[in-house]
Amino acid sequence: MFDFREFIKKGLLAAVGHLMDYQIILNATGWYEKNVLTMEDLAEINAKIDEKNTPVVEETEEEISSENEPTENTEEEGE
Repeated sequence: MFDFREFIKKGLLAAVGHLMDYQIILNATGWYEKNVLTMEDLAEINAKIDEKNTPVVEETEEEISSENEPTENTEEEGE
């Protein structure tokens, strides 16, 4: 059987990253006010928006190579 709630939620989740965040939020709250979506659905949509907006920290090649270099011993040996 067709689940209208899941259909709407699936569409909103797929829109994350393709539409502006505020458009998704306004649309989702409209469906919430019509008792189609639940608070849990809104939380899931919000989590996906937050995930999209979380910056990805990538290491540069320079940082990776500096981590793999052996550290030098600054003390002179044999003194």
